Amino acid sequence: MEFRQIRYSLSVARERSFTKAASRLNVSQSAVSEQVKQLEERIGFPLFKRVGRGVELTERGRMFLHEAERVANDVMSLDDVARRLSGVGGETISIGIASGLAASLLPRFLSADVIPESFQLEIRTAPPRLLFEELYHDRLDLGVAVEVAPDRIPAGLTPERLAEIEMIAILHSGHRLADNKPVIDLRLLADEPFVMSELALGYGQIVSEMFDDLGLRPRIRAVVDNIETMKVAVMTGAGVALVPAGSADNEVKLGELVATPLVPARSLTISSYKSKKAMSRRKEAVLHDIVAHLRRSGLQTTDATAAR
Repeated sequence: MEFRQIRYSLSVARERSFTKAASRLNVSQSAVSEQVKQLEERIGFPLFKRVGRGVELTERGRMFLHEAERVANDVMSLDDVARRLSGVGGETISIGIASGLAASLLPRFLSADVIPESFQLEIRTAPPRLLFEELYHDRLDLGVAVEVAPDRIPAGLTPERLAEIEMIAILHSGHRLADNKPVIDLRLLADEPFVMSELALGYGQIVSEMFDDLGLRPRIRAVVDNIETMKVAVMTGAGVALVPAGSADNEVKLGELVATPLVPARSLTISSYKSKKAMSRRKEAVLHDIVAHLRRSGLQTTDATAAR
């Protein structure tokens, strides 16, 4: 049997659809169907059964592909060994971080001993929507973002909870409310011009829900696609914003922004999302160690939040 037959069958099992598997593999549906058919003929039993518009694994198919995935991981490990022996270098671990979490997470990734020196670390920051898309298309190994409802993320991506982070208000240092108040009542911000992130997902959705819970609507001045831009907009006096604690610590230390906890308080759930692509056992182990390290170390909060 050919490795391609196993790879295509594993993709169908993950997607529960020949059409979606073909799209993910960037080949025709007929090519996927043919490879699966050849594998079924070789092993002597069907792997899948039709269910509505999709497919499900047969009992024997489930047991067979469980072992097949282990074999695929071993093949990936051999590829890693070959690269190291040839002197080309080790594997690359690609990690995506939601833009607002970069300030809290990057020090933990870069200072931790959980990533062996033989691995090259590739880090990308982007809004959650783009991270989920990159994970779905196997362009990232691991993503860390705000947990959202299951129907808002691609099939196959399952969150693993890491921590809870409070939302805080950030204001221009000369703003009338930036007078060292221990907390700010969200109702006081209802009439302020707001700089928002994407409204349908991530931080923007949560901010909208916070106002909805109080029967209020934010006065939106601008909608941007990442927290770095939000911070710049607030620093120029365009409005105020709500962001995860820790995401503006550098600007607060420099006196460019003021960060204040909120009443009523609202927390975000931060989760990791792992790609479903086959990878070497060595990389799987490193990713497991990274997630465990992040959960143990917790995530940074602002001094104002910690002191409340």
